[in-house]
Amino acid sequence: MRFILNGKAYEKTGEDFERAMADVQPEVPRRYYVVINGKKYPPKQVLAKVLDLGRIEFTTMAAGNILKRLGFKLQRTE
Repeated sequence: MRFILNGKAYEKTGEDFERAMADVQPEVPRRYYVVINGKKYPPKQVLAKVLDLGRIEFTTMAAGNILKRLGFKLQRTE
């Protein structure tokens, strides 16, 4: 899937995200999380890791929207 974040184009698939997160320990999600490889990750942790970006460079909403378009379900913590 092709997407643009902060004016830069990226080409990634859901499988790219799964591979990148395979050996990454999840941080504790605050408000939202996404399940990748059976683990709950904060959306910003995932996007920052996969795209090699600082977390201040995008919002949680932007991360969630990209992850949803890739087929991941954004969920709210309880």
